[in-house]
Amino acid sequence: MFTERKIEKFQQTISALPDTPNLSASELKRRFDACPEELRAALNGVCDDGAALEKRMDAYRAETFEGEITRDMLAPAVRDELSGKAEQTALAAETAAREKTDKTLQTAVAKKCEVHVGTYTGNGAASQMITLGFTPVAVFCIKEGYQLNSSSTTYGGFAVTGFPAKAGSTKLVEIKEGGFLVYESDNRRANGKGILYHYMALR
Repeated sequence: MFTERKIEKFQQTISALPDTPNLSASELKRRFDACPEELRAALNGVCDDGAALEKRMDAYRAETFEGEITRDMLAPAVRDELSGKAEQTALAAETAAREKTDKTLQTAVAKKCEVHVGTYTGNGAASQMITLGFTPVAVFCIKEGYQLNSSSTTYGGFAVTGFPAKAGSTKLVEIKEGGFLVYESDNRRANGKGILYHYMALR
């Protein structure tokens, strides 16, 4: 009865995932629920086995003894099964603690920020859309990875949602849906023709 409910090892643990799992939201949720679901199934089975055992004991006592039956009066196999019920109480407590930990981990993963880095080459147009495949919350661009300003010329900047990177009133970098825009003017050059720019985008 109880022995066959024993969980030697969880089949799908959160710790087996990489630090940055490449999973869909639904698959990630399923992985979070996998271990608690195994525990739930095992615990429900233990409860069912316990109920069946209680019925057997009631019938046994009615047929054999008058008054209360002490644990020492039971056969060794039955005593072991009853001891297993006590162990399942500890398992239930562990299940509750694990579910709480999983919820905390889900919250932490939801708050985690992804960093995407790359390069683009300016085309000299008044503006150029750099497509990322997602809408970032912040973008930092800099000429050739080292130069932000030279004399009176600015080559990039740091933009966040709703607030473009600007020099005076002139935009240099602006977040747009699906990526970001870089701008080119006389001395505001985030899209200089043939110039290589490095960027870091936060998702």
